[in-house]
Amino acid sequence: MRDRLLHGAAYWGWRIAASLAQRLPSGISYPAAVAGGELAYLLWRGRRRIAKENFAVVLARPTYDVEVARIARRSFRNFAKYLLEIMRFPRLRMDELQRIVAIDPRSWGHLRQARDHGRGLIFVSMHFGNFELGGARIANEIPLNVIADELENQRLMDLLVTNRAHKNVNILTPEGSVKRVLQALRRNEMVGFMMDLGPRAKELDHVQATFFGESTSFPTIAANLARVSGAPIVVAVVTRQRDNTFRGVTLPPLFAERTKQAAHDIEHATPAIVGRLEQPVRGNPDQWYIFRPMWPVPERAG
Repeated sequence: MRDRLLHGAAYWGWRIAASLAQRLPSGISYPAAVAGGELAYLLWRGRRRIAKENFAVVLARPTYDVEVARIARRSFRNFAKYLLEIMRFPRLRMDELQRIVAIDPRSWGHLRQARDHGRGLIFVSMHFGNFELGGARIANEIPLNVIADELENQRLMDLLVTNRAHKNVNILTPEGSVKRVLQALRRNEMVGFMMDLGPRAKELDHVQATFFGESTSFPTIAANLARVSGAPIVVAVVTRQRDNTFRGVTLPPLFAERTKQAAHDIEHATPAIVGRLEQPVRGNPDQWYIFRPMWPVPERAG
């Protein structure tokens, strides 16, 4: 009964907040989101600590460093902006999406080059900028299928799934997803994965890879699927600009080898993917929303 009440409150809280977000002008809603992010940074002590530990690795500074705190604080603010934009997402028209998310011709060329192989493509990103708007922007041309964990709150999950389906983004639950993913690739569509899962990666097949000079776990599902299907991997990020528009960038396609040594192939392809994700974070670390431990907590976290 208690869970039912909490889920109901969360569902209607999201609906009410989304209704306000869709009606308020940007000059009011964005400052309100920033204030909410600031409040979360001050009150959410556990997540604040984790964010600082992660950004200490990115910046190669101790967790108590002033710059680490500044980046962590800005990350909370940017995450609040991201939530605002997701609430507005259902009413966003395609012409507005095209205006908000700019993708340069070279990046479109990389996507089309990958699709020309006719085996679908594996779209890899991270919780950075506004990956959802970027995915929807690309999905207007190439349908996107994303595997995502189901929320315990089924009503809220159904709402979010429906909102994305209107933008050609199909959310797949982990149960039975392998068959549907392979079917999507055979239709020459995109299948999307997030790499920055932190502890969640250890619940899946994973390998160790170096990220910002330190070893941590990354899921192997993208590399394994690329090896089995022959589909190219495209690493993409969507970076927020000062005016809250976005610049989407995709890198040239990456292919996984398929030798008789499957473990070797996967252990070679996964770090190659991870290496391509490091530069965007290095350039704009405050746009990375990483509120769960990305690396084992080191001795230096003083």
